[in-house]
Amino acid sequence: MKIGLLGGSFDPVHLGHIQIAKEAIAALQLDSFWFIPTKHNPWKENVTASNTDRVKMLQLAIGNQEKMQVSTIEIDQDSNEKNYTIDTLHTLVVRYPKDQFYFLMGMDQACAFEKWKSAKDISKLVQLVAFNRGGYPEDHENLKKYHFLKIDNPPITASSSEIKEGAIQMLDQNVLHYISSHGLYLDGMIRNRMHKKRYQHSLSVAKLTAQFAKNNGLDEQKGYIAGVMHDVAKEMPIEEATKLMKEYYPEYLEKPKPIWHQWLSSYVCEKEFLIGDQEILKAIEDHTTASTTISKLGKCLYCADKLDPLRGYDSSADIALCNKDIDAGFRKSLQSFYDFSKANHREIDPVFFEIYHKFIGEN
Repeated sequence: MKIGLLGGSFDPVHLGHIQIAKEAIAALQLDSFWFIPTKHNPWKENVTASNTDRVKMLQLAIGNQEKMQVSTIEIDQDSNEKNYTIDTLHTLVVRYPKDQFYFLMGMDQACAFEKWKSAKDISKLVQLVAFNRGGYPEDHENLKKYHFLKIDNPPITASSSEIKEGAIQMLDQNVLHYISSHGLYLDGMIRNRMHKKRYQHSLSVAKLTAQFAKNNGLDEQKGYIAGVMHDVAKEMPIEEATKLMKEYYPEYLEKPKPIWHQWLSSYVCEKEFLIGDQEILKAIEDHTTASTTISKLGKCLYCADKLDPLRGYDSSADIALCNKDIDAGFRKSLQSFYDFSKANHREIDPVFFEIYHKFIGEN
């Protein structure tokens, strides 16, 4: 058999990885193509997702591509030492002596291949194959020196680092859903959607919401996701916000613009980030104004948003109450909002009184 190999962290796998696998299968007439997620990448110190998550994302990205599969040969090793390609290839050649291996890498790595451990030995063990990467030359002296084959593919521009900074369009939809549902990379993905102060607030609220959820017997991960995403649409351009409110939330169009983001953030989470958990989406929708149907998770987010230590006042006593009993903490937050608004002669939305009378009366 002719088997293509592509190693890497796949943290996360992106559309470019799948595209180059398709190109290689066609160009090299491969019988099979194996993705090899590394356990300890010698080129990278930190991997965000767990081994399990990275394998699962690869499987989702492959989908029904019959010739593609995930090899866990490196992840399954007992050693915690860094994985070097030469060692993996030695194992594969011994294990599958009748098969011919084609080891793929982008031109970014091919141009620096002389720095790889045992580069010459690698070139003798397998057929090296280079493919075009955006921003790198399409030819290099290493191609001849190490006997590379070259795939003349449209340059791959997707990168895992860009995805972690918010380029979610580079992801397979099933992978994006997995990422969002498991709270992976979200802290980086939202960074460019807001100013630094709001970004720091979002991370702080995520931490506090997760803490409240955990201490009240709820799903800590859901708390984190709701918290980190609650303000994702807060800085949406007003033209776009108005259009979406008219189309999807016309019943709230007359509400003050500063609170539109609770509905629009839920929209962005569902439509752009593919978060399908209705409890998380409802918590985000309720995080500014609350509602008579607010869930316990929603109460965790509502209180975390109001009590965020970064707001600059001592909220430690109320935080302690929420950690002990989120229902009591929520009632206290409602009472505090009412008292503050009355003392400062601020207008209160009539809907608030429905919420106030329902929950303050709970004892």
